[in-house]
Amino acid sequence: MSLRRAPNPNRNFPTYCPYCAGEELYPNEETEFAWKCGECLRVFEVKFHGQDDAGTTPAPAPSTEDALQASLRKHGHDAVLREVGHTGGNA
Repeated sequence: MSLRRAPNPNRNFPTYCPYCAGEELYPNEETEFAWKCGECLRVFEVKFHGQDDAGTTPAPAPSTEDALQASLRKHGHDAVLREVGHTGGNA
């Protein structure tokens, strides 16, 4: 007979107590998500509800070369690196 129950894979581990900032935390039997602070003796729950999907799909990121050229154009340096054919180092 085992007195330990199987660990809950959905139980998030807090790094500190939200009441006293203590770091002496233990899983508690109150619920599947409860934690007990060994310093202030409070019991609290930590649940992660996830993240909603974005309302719109973000635009694809430009390549490094395209972003560099856009930055150079923005600052008045038209096509400085396109003519050379590389983006770094001395040739």
